[in-house]
Amino acid sequence: MALTGQKKQIFNYMKQLLFICLLIGFLSSCNKSSTDPITPVNPPVDSFTVTVYNGYGSGKYKIGDTVDIFSNAVADNQIFDKWSSSETALLNGPEEWHTWFIMPGRNVSFTGSLKTITPVFLNFEQIRGRDRMKPVYSYFPAGHKGFVYLLHGSGGTALNLFNNYEFKQLYKELINDNFGVIITEAEEATTGVDANADGKLRWLVAPADSVNNIDYANIKIITDTFYNRGVTNRSKFRYCAGMSNGGNYSAYLSAYYQHKAAVSYCAQAGAVSLTTTTPLQFCMARFDNHENVGPAGNAAALSNSQTISSRGVCSKYFIKERSPLYPERFARRGDITLAKSAAVFAELKSKGYLNSRNYFIGFSDSLVTRYQADPASFPELNSLTPLQKLFVVEQIDLSVSDHQMYSDYNKATLAFLNRQCL
Repeated sequence: MALTGQKKQIFNYMKQLLFICLLIGFLSSCNKSSTDPITPVNPPVDSFTVTVYNGYGSGKYKIGDTVDIFSNAVADNQIFDKWSSSETALLNGPEEWHTWFIMPGRNVSFTGSLKTITPVFLNFEQIRGRDRMKPVYSYFPAGHKGFVYLLHGSGGTALNLFNNYEFKQLYKELINDNFGVIITEAEEATTGVDANADGKLRWLVAPADSVNNIDYANIKIITDTFYNRGVTNRSKFRYCAGMSNGGNYSAYLSAYYQHKAAVSYCAQAGAVSLTTTTPLQFCMARFDNHENVGPAGNAAALSNSQTISSRGVCSKYFIKERSPLYPERFARRGDITLAKSAAVFAELKSKGYLNSRNYFIGFSDSLVTRYQADPASFPELNSLTPLQKLFVVEQIDLSVSDHQMYSDYNKATLAFLNRQCL
């Protein structure tokens, strides 16, 4: 039936009203009532907590961060034992006083433990070498399994090595593990004469000859002296470990005298890798800034280790990475208080030497140069004794992973001396 004009208007009006009602109903159904609970949308968690007991490194870290943890300082009658946790599989070295891991997507905790030992007192004496008296520090535990020659770097002496904090941690560990220890020095260090005119006072690595090379002759004579006294004997295995020039000398000395194993710190060893039959471990520093090492030296050490292994002789390669400083770092040796260490740390931070994660920026040379130009501008650092200032610089070098003897892989070194690649 045809609609009249008035009826059409009414019909269109009713359609429009129905559409508006349907639209209002639809929109109302899409919105929750004011009484419905609101479920918040949480952002994804990207940071978790690290808790370190009896040590340092606690804090919040993002997933994938490299996290360094450090034990409390160890006293003279202590060595670091291990980290305990259900998460030790994360750790690069669960038995090392300083180690690191990649932050997982969960909270983790670690507890450091120290082991009490009998304090180590090395015996000091002068022993006649080939041409003159030589300073010698030594210790032979009852029933020792063998003994280790510890060798200083260029410009070093037996006394320097004996007093060096990092070397001391190593010889404490060695003696606790029933190794004997012998420390002496290069002939050039004793005489103060640069016999080969190379500009350094150090071990004469070549020729490897106990007749014509006085350093090889002195090692033999000093060792024979201990044999003749009966404090050790020729059935005991011999080992050596050295730093820098002492590391190179360790590689050559161990090859010449056919030692059980040797360790070279911050030195690449060189041509001896082509011939040695002595297992050799390399412990390098990632940002070694020494003119004779650097990135090229680190790469050469890795290549030499691979060459030794390819010949069927055991070789291992470790490289120490940089790590952040922390307020208690300078109290490690015990002669700087925790409060003073924190004050020196804060001074370095305030002067822009540490980044937001407390990594030292650059190398320690920049700090030394600025301090020497204006000591009064560093009141906390300036209040330390000369030896304490030197220790602060050494600890900065270690955190940067520069050219310094380090104890971060002591347990790895012990394992290598004991078992090599077994």
